[in-house]
Amino acid sequence: MTTSDIEYATRDQVNARRNYLMGLWAGRMLGLRERQLSEYVYEVMISDHKEPGPQVVVRKLSRDLADAGMEIGEAEVLRQLTMTEKSVRSELLATD
Repeated sequence: MTTSDIEYATRDQVNARRNYLMGLWAGRMLGLRERQLSEYVYEVMISDHKEPGPQVVVRKLSRDLADAGMEIGEAEVLRQLTMTEKSVRSELLATD
C-alpha cells in the first residue's frame, strides 16, 4: 500500500466526519429536532458524493440556510467547513 492509497482510504473518513459535523451545524441553525436532524445530516453526507470536492456541500448548506431566511453566504459556509475539516484532522491525529 502506497502513501497515496493510505491518503485515499482515509480521506473519506475525514470528509465523512467533516460533513457530519457540518450537517449538525447547519441543521441546528435550521432548528431541526432529533429525527429531522439525523435525516438532514445524512443528506449532507450523501451530497458530498455527487461531485468531487467540498463545493457541493457548501452549495447545499448555503441554499438550505438561505431558503430558511438566513443570510449566510457560501464564503461563510466554506470558512466554517475549512475550520471543521482542520479540527477533524487534528482530532484524528490525536487519537493514535
